[in-house]
Amino acid sequence: MFNPPTLEDLQETRRANEKLVLKALESKPEWVETELAKTTSLALSHLRAALASLLDQGRVRRLPGTGTRAVYGLADPGLADVPATPLTNDAKKVRDYLEGRADSALYMSDQLRMTREDVMAALSLLNAHGMITCTFVGSLVIFRLKETQALGQDGAAAPEKASGRKKAVA
Repeated sequence: MFNPPTLEDLQETRRANEKLVLKALESKPEWVETELAKTTSLALSHLRAALASLLDQGRVRRLPGTGTRAVYGLADPGLADVPATPLTNDAKKVRDYLEGRADSALYMSDQLRMTREDVMAALSLLNAHGMITCTFVGSLVIFRLKETQALGQDGAAAPEKASGRKKAVA
């Protein structure tokens, strides 16, 4: 008798596929989708599902390719891997600034009269709390509060699970 996979089974498979994709992406800066499928031995549909999830998490980005070739690489917004300690005054200032808007670290530093390094440290701390997300526009990284944060929920979001690798913006 056929038992269809449970949601947990599908999520577990997707996470395993994501690990395969991330491992391959770490080996070189740019991958064409078809080469990535061959290297990871994933069916194209499974690869695309893993890539879609990683794109949503901000861990992978689509790069300019030639023609219709999809090219992917690791996304590095430049955030440090810091523990989710209580928010500093700078982090609160950046969080308040990002209410209802999205911006680059450079423009934020100008608007908030802070150094870019201080803005990046504040963004790293906000990321450790799972409060921000980012998108890439070319080589420019645009930061924004996650929707739950922008809707005015408490700034002390549950910290993300600590890991030994650099945290990626979700």
